[in-house]
Amino acid sequence: MQKIDKTLLLSSEYKQWEESMSETHSPYNSSNNKYYYDVVMNLLRCQRGVCAYTEIMLCDEKYYHLDCWKNGKYQINKPAFIGALDHFDSSLKKDKGWLWDNLFIVQKDINDKYKRNKPVDNILKPDSASYSPYVLLDYNEQEHIFFVNTYLDESLRQRIDDMIDTLGINHPSIAKIRKSHLRRIIEKIQFGIGSWQQEESNNEQFFTAFAMCREKLQTQENQ
Repeated sequence: MQKIDKTLLLSSEYKQWEESMSETHSPYNSSNNKYYYDVVMNLLRCQRGVCAYTEIMLCDEKYYHLDCWKNGKYQINKPAFIGALDHFDSSLKKDKGWLWDNLFIVQKDINDKYKRNKPVDNILKPDSASYSPYVLLDYNEQEHIFFVNTYLDESLRQRIDDMIDTLGINHPSIAKIRKSHLRRIIEKIQFGIGSWQQEESNNEQFFTAFAMCREKLQTQENQ
């Protein structure tokens, strides 16, 4: 799960509206809100078009390119994407339903059927200042699943393990797609058809898993 920088606010009209509200936001009404696409597409820009938790691709770059905004407002009517707007901490949804800090775009089934309203721990909040996938997580390049960095304190490991499950990072359907995607890339490199640098420039999803596989396999080659 990549670290996400949400400081790029292209939808400044939405942000001014959000900041102008009192302590209690206007009711959350999903896509009926006038700023729904402003929020969704700005998040997808920050997330590089992938699910915030699983990193599976949700949207083509042409729909979140910088040219899609004008004067702080998103310009495309009903852009094509397959994600859902997720409230990281669902307890904030009632009174802070449009809080930028609490919103991410995620794969729809992960949002609707898996994570839902489960309690969360900010230790794996992907835009947190303290979050680093390369400190907290490790990767099994054979099974293509994430696991807790074993060098961490036991109490931290349990918290992280719980959140890996809560966010659906290793959901079987996602892990299967991730495994197939990365195996094709690795086989191309091993057969000399491409290079890590070339594949990185063409890769549109599973960025963290790609980087961890690259590091592990290159280390093995150099031993």
